[in-house]
Amino acid sequence: MNKNMGNIVCKFGGTSMADEKSVEQVAKIVKANPARRYIVVSAPGKTKDCQKVTDVLIECYGEIQRTGTCNETFPEIIRRYRLLNCGISSERFNNLMSDIKLQMEKSRNYDFCISRGEYLSAYFFAEKIGYPFIDAAELVCFNRFGGFDAMRTDKCCRQRLKEVKRAVIPGFYGQDETGAIVAFSRGGSDISGSIIAQAVNADLYENWTDVDGILSADPRIVPQARVIEKMTYSELRELAYLGASVMHSDALQPLIKAKIPLNVRNTFHPEKAGTLICSLVKDSNKQAVTGIAGKKDVRILFIHKLGLNAQKSVVRKVLSILEYHDVIFEHMPSSLDAVNFLIPYSSMSSELAEKIIEEIKAEIHPDNIKVLDNFAIVSIVGRNMYQRMGVAAKMLTALSENRINIRLLIQGCREINIIAGVDESRYEDSIKALYQAFLGDSSGS
Repeated sequence: MNKNMGNIVCKFGGTSMADEKSVEQVAKIVKANPARRYIVVSAPGKTKDCQKVTDVLIECYGEIQRTGTCNETFPEIIRRYRLLNCGISSERFNNLMSDIKLQMEKSRNYDFCISRGEYLSAYFFAEKIGYPFIDAAELVCFNRFGGFDAMRTDKCCRQRLKEVKRAVIPGFYGQDETGAIVAFSRGGSDISGSIIAQAVNADLYENWTDVDGILSADPRIVPQARVIEKMTYSELRELAYLGASVMHSDALQPLIKAKIPLNVRNTFHPEKAGTLICSLVKDSNKQAVTGIAGKKDVRILFIHKLGLNAQKSVVRKVLSILEYHDVIFEHMPSSLDAVNFLIPYSSMSSELAEKIIEEIKAEIHPDNIKVLDNFAIVSIVGRNMYQRMGVAAKMLTALSENRINIRLLIQGCREINIIAGVDESRYEDSIKALYQAFLGDSSGS
C-alpha cells in the first residue's frame, strides 16, 4: 500500500535513533520507499549502556547553571553521537559539537539545551542519507509566552517546504518571535511530525517506534493482546485518553483536521503492517470491540442535594470551584439528586479535596458530599458497538461472572465506548475479564 503513496512523512522515535545499528535500519526504511520524503527524528533514546540523550542534556543544563560550563557532562553527548557513525569527517564533527557546547553555555536556556538532541540527530541523519537538513526553528512557531502558534506554524511550514522535495527535520522544538528556542513537552516530536504532515498535505503519516502497532489491551496485563490492524481516530482518542497510546495526544489534532491516515509501525520489524488509523474505516470487520483500556488512581467527588436537577446554578457553581483550583474531571455522571465527578489523583490531591469540599459546602449547601478513593475505570471501545445488540449486557456479565462489583456505568456520547467504575484492587482482573469476553477468540463479537 505505502509504495503507491506519493508523499509520506515519517517520524522516528528515540529508540529508532539510539545507536548505529538502529540508525542504519532507519536509513534502510527511508530509502526503501521514495515516497518517504520528510523525515522527523527524535534524540537518541536509552540503550543498554546509555541513558537518553535528552536526560544527559538536562544534566548539562544543570551543570551550566551551577558552574557556567558543561565540561563534565557534555563529553557523554559527544560520545553518543560519535557512536552513531553517521559518516562526516572528524574535523566537521568536532567543530559542530564545540559550537553546540558553546551555544548551550552562552544561552543558559533550558529549552535550547534540551532541544540539541533532536537538532544533532536530524543534522547527522540528513548527512547520512543525503537529504537537506531544515532546522525546526524555521518551521515551528511559539508565542513569547511559550504557547504553540498553530496558524503561524502552518503558514511557515507551507512557505518553507513549498519548494523542498525532501528533508530531515528535528522534532520537539521551535522558536518564538524573539528567536528563542521553545520545546514541546516530552514526546513532542510526535507533534512536530503531524504538523509537517499537515503542512505538506501528506498522503500518509508514519510513526515508527519500537512496537508492532497499537495493541488491543495493555500487554502488561494481557500478554496475548493482539495488534489492532485498523481503527478510527475516534477510537484511538478514546483509548489514548486512558493511556493506551504510543503517541503524544496533541499530535492527533493536525492529522484529524487534514484527514491524513496514520500508520504506527515498528522500526525493528518493518515487514509488519502495524496499525492504520483513519477518520473512517471501511472494512468487512464488524467486530463490536476494538480495544480494552482503563486507568487507576481515580477518585470520585460525590455530591447529593435534593432537587439538584431543578436548581440550575448548582452544577455551574461546582464547576467554577473546580476550574478555580485547576482540577480536571474526566466524567460527570448524574441523577436527579446527585452528581459524581471522576477526577485523577494527579489533578486533585487529598489536601486539595478537603479544601474543595469546604468551598462547595459553603456555596451550595449539599445534603451530602464526600470523596471516594481507591477507584478505577475500565472501558470497551469500538466503532461498531452501536450496531450490535447486547454489548453492554455482555460487558456486565463478564464483570459479574468474575465477581467484580460495578460501581458505576457510563455510555459514551458517541456510542463507541462504555465505561465501568470498579474497585481499584480489581482493575487488572476487570481488564482481563473484558478482553476474554470480547477479544479472547477470533470472533470478537
